[in-house]
Amino acid sequence: MFLTLLGRELRSHLLTYRFALSSGLLFLLLVGSATILGVNYDRRLDAFTEAQSAREQKLAESTDFRTLQWQGTQQEKPPNPLSVFTVGLERELSRSVKIAVRDEPTLGRSKFSNPLFVLFPAPDFLYIVNIVGSLLAILFAFNAISGDHEDGTLRLVMSHPVPRHMVLLAKWAGGFLALLVPLLASTLMGLLVASTTTSFVLRGADTSAFIGMLLVATLYLSMFFTLALSVSVLTRRSSTSLVICFLIWVLWVLAVPNVAPIVARAIIPVPSAGAIASERTAIRRAAFAGMRRRGLDRDQRDALREEAELRQAKETDALMSDFARRLQAQVEASTTMARLSPSASYVYATASLAGSGLAEFSALRVYIDRYRVEFAEALERIQSDRRRSVEGIQDREERDEIMEAPIDPDDLPVFAPPRIPLAQIAADGQIDILLLVILNGTFFLLAYLGFLRYDLAS
Repeated sequence: MFLTLLGRELRSHLLTYRFALSSGLLFLLLVGSATILGVNYDRRLDAFTEAQSAREQKLAESTDFRTLQWQGTQQEKPPNPLSVFTVGLERELSRSVKIAVRDEPTLGRSKFSNPLFVLFPAPDFLYIVNIVGSLLAILFAFNAISGDHEDGTLRLVMSHPVPRHMVLLAKWAGGFLALLVPLLASTLMGLLVASTTTSFVLRGADTSAFIGMLLVATLYLSMFFTLALSVSVLTRRSSTSLVICFLIWVLWVLAVPNVAPIVARAIIPVPSAGAIASERTAIRRAAFAGMRRRGLDRDQRDALREEAELRQAKETDALMSDFARRLQAQVEASTTMARLSPSASYVYATASLAGSGLAEFSALRVYIDRYRVEFAEALERIQSDRRRSVEGIQDREERDEIMEAPIDPDDLPVFAPPRIPLAQIAADGQIDILLLVILNGTFFLLAYLGFLRYDLAS
């Protein structure tokens, strides 16, 4: 009986213009998106390779350790293959970073330098599922019950000895399969096109993460489909069901995720980057103000300089620690408020699986600070080794030649930010997954209870 009802529901969806248009739209969006972002991934990969070669050449030609210590070196992480489907924070994560011994790490320009990507960003899998997919889920289910009630089909079906829960389950399964099959087929076609026409390749953990992204997308679309189904059960007219579903969609997908950061900024204000830079400049000026006194000998100046540097470092560290603490509090508040929307939970979970989420961004900042320490220690070690090697040499030119010899890039630590393990990503994303599961169960229970008491005569 269930298979008969399921077949009927599938046929009722597959033979409609809604299914044909939705399938065509998903195919164009997902395949086109994968193609465009795949080409962009190729360009970023070429730029990363060129930057590596230029950095090694610059190091090989460098003959002044002091200049290297002051100017530092440019480093960047390789492009993320999964950014072909989920960009997330990749624009920030892929920016080059300047590592110097005496200065704080500074970020360079994003490698997404094409201005058209700023004005018209290519929609990725995350965006398409979040916006287009959720809307299609509503369109596939808003009249599942109310529409059949209006045209008399529901009364005809229920005239047979079939349990109501079986009818409801067949409507859910048939409608959701009609939505899910073209979505998955288009995604896999986009994966195939990107793999055959660009350098994009899924390997190891990326494959598992991609499967996880598909599962989370399925759970998210199921939630909106079940929501529309429950509203269809609780209303008598399809038009009313559509309006209610659309209002909920606007609130959850557009309003809450965009309002949450604004509210968080108002509750927890954080100084701007310009204000922080001005405060750091003021700290430096105040710390070195005593150096302007006259009549000081060299030892006194050295002592004052050392004291000023310690004071500057202490006050700067306190300033940056307070800035980081307030920024983290603002991000956490915004994240928590945004989770009032299932759209935010879907975005957080998918971006984390793709390696371009908030956790990956925080981990990269921590790694940059650790790499800066390793970089400084490597320079100090190289300089100490060279000084020991010239201790018995009297010829100044020979000493200078050894001290100013080109630097072997292998003597410096490799800049290789580690990927957060998939198990840890899954553990961190439990809240978002759990919220989607709870909403799925809640809406299906609401639809089930409403359908049990559904009056076919009214």
